[in-house]
Amino acid sequence: MPVSIDEPEFLHEVWALFGVGCLILLGRFVVRLRAVGIKGLQGDDFFSMLVWIFYAMDASTVHLIYFLGTNVEAGVAAEKGPISDKDIRDYEMGSKLQLIAWYSYTALLWSLKGTMLCFFSRLTIGTWHNTFVKTASWLCALAYIAVFLTITFGCFPTHDNWQVLPDPGAKCTFKLQNFIVTTVLNVLTDGMIFCIPLPLLWTLQVPLKKKLVIGLLLSSGAFVIAAAIIRVVLTTSANPSSVSINSWGVRETIVGILTVNIPILRPIISREFWSRKAVTLPSSHGGNGASHGTGNKQTNISGSYELTSSIDKSNRFGRKRLGSDSNGSQESIIGNTKTGGGGSDPSAVVVQTTYQVSSNQEGGGDSWHNGRGGLTQTSVLGGKAPKL
Repeated sequence: MPVSIDEPEFLHEVWALFGVGCLILLGRFVVRLRAVGIKGLQGDDFFSMLVWIFYAMDASTVHLIYFLGTNVEAGVAAEKGPISDKDIRDYEMGSKLQLIAWYSYTALLWSLKGTMLCFFSRLTIGTWHNTFVKTASWLCALAYIAVFLTITFGCFPTHDNWQVLPDPGAKCTFKLQNFIVTTVLNVLTDGMIFCIPLPLLWTLQVPLKKKLVIGLLLSSGAFVIAAAIIRVVLTTSANPSSVSINSWGVRETIVGILTVNIPILRPIISREFWSRKAVTLPSSHGGNGASHGTGNKQTNISGSYELTSSIDKSNRFGRKRLGSDSNGSQESIIGNTKTGGGGSDPSAVVVQTTYQVSSNQEGGGDSWHNGRGGLTQTSVLGGKAPKL
């Protein structure tokens, strides 16, 4: 069985980084489940699950490719002498796995983008920034389609991707077109996502030190951009081999997984996160209330940033007719100035959810406390969110 290049430390690196990536993703889900429960998971959590799946696929295929080789190594071996039928079959299988690795690698990168875009979408609901997020989401989707089509049709007919003899050419072995299209679109879309939190930070009313910390966390795409550029430069300048192609791809993906999940992982190192009881977020139901007036329920959850969520169920005139419904929600970043012990901690941030429930009456002049039925209204009003 051919071995592409005798570098056993390459496999050690692959699985060591895979273990680190799994710990990061596991930590993310521990934080999220602890904070919102399984019913509170959002789109960014779904994309993180896809990241985990594609990450496992990528590591497994890279491991097998190391032992099987690809048609890249077959071309070099053919120059040294005849290739046995068994070696040809191994090279063909390795080349098929390399094609699968291209699909899983790019799907992983775009799933990381989906994670960030879903988070920013929730963060900017109710602001003009949300339109920018939606536009970026569509552009990222179109970019992924372009990458997918390049991988699929860059070498055509498809079976040339794993052809060994005769040599199908560089576009079906080294696949330079995949590197160029993937890197260019990856960098452009990461740069676009990188710009999303900048206007939010500009108007964020927190101390400059905390603003810089939050900006570093939310703008982690810069590190992914750097990793993508380094990967393509070093890969294309090295001697062509499956190891050189995959080694920097593995390193790039762990950088992406780490930087995208750093904001979520911050609370996992705090003592309060592990000592407090599990939080159950409240639910509200419309209809006739059991009390009159307003009530507040607030839950603070230590997290990577402080998010204030509000739900507004009313119309523009402050009243709603029975049967009408207008829903909106908003999340924003604000500073947290106190810790659980009452002291000031400029680096501490929490996730804050505020609900305000009010009931009003229409119809009869007397209160429904006196038994005279009138038309009642129940609305859920969110606490005032900071200006973005």
